[in-house]
Amino acid sequence: MTAPRAVLALGPIETEMLRDIRSRLNRRAVSDAALFALGTAFMTACGRADVPATTAVPARVLSGELVVKIAATADIATLSRLVATLAEHRTLDPRCWPGLVAAGAPQAILSRRLALAGREPAIESSTPQ
Repeated sequence: MTAPRAVLALGPIETEMLRDIRSRLNRRAVSDAALFALGTAFMTACGRADVPATTAVPARVLSGELVVKIAATADIATLSRLVATLAEHRTLDPRCWPGLVAAGAPQAILSRRLALAGREPAIESSTPQ
């Protein structure tokens, strides 16, 4: 694995924060309110990890599977747009958030950010077991 550029690097605190949020998103939330609060934590964590929400991708219906696919090879700018898109859909139609989480959309964004920092292997390069 090549060393990440300094711009993409993450410190140990940010790395642990992203892994913790991803782990929490992967577990079943006790309520919709708890899942929505995790969405707030996701947005905050992305901002702290240099993936702030920028311009949302215009989409009337957002597919979690498509976000996962795009995130697998995204750069920081694309990840920022995906974060903005998730934030917009979460705000405009909160009912879509559980489906996006179930599809793994925010988790894929966090995983890709960790991969860009060299903290985890990229999803497309990992070998199935």
